[in-house]
Amino acid sequence: MFLKYYMFLKFNLLGRETTMSKEHPLISALRMNAVFSGVSALLMFAAGSWLAAELGLADATPVYVVAALLTVFAIQLSAIVRSRKIRFLEVVGIIFGDLAWVVASIVLVALYRESITTTGLVLINVVSITVLAFALLQIRGLRAYRREG
Repeated sequence: MFLKYYMFLKFNLLGRETTMSKEHPLISALRMNAVFSGVSALLMFAAGSWLAAELGLADATPVYVVAALLTVFAIQLSAIVRSRKIRFLEVVGIIFGDLAWVVASIVLVALYRESITTTGLVLINVVSITVLAFALLQIRGLRAYRREG
């Protein structure tokens, strides 16, 4: 029984790569996510010290680390969008990453609410709501992809 499910996953989900049109909802959602992530990373690099102060951090190092990771994420998303080659589990990983960002934002606010300024709280909430919207759009696009395939 386990072998049957493993083979299904391997041949139907893991190994399958589909090239999509530029207009496909999944490609559009990934493109928006890539642009937002890249712009966010640039803004974090440019305003790292200010953002660290708004978040109640002692120094800007964590902001720059997150900005660097966001840059890598944006490059990865851009490569997928440019090639339009979609692998199911890769997209699932991206969605889980976005959802992890939202959960981490909620935990951050819950644990450090007193040290985060009002501006910092607004920024965290706006970004996490935007990331949640991308996750939902990507889920919708992934469902369309699965219906087509």
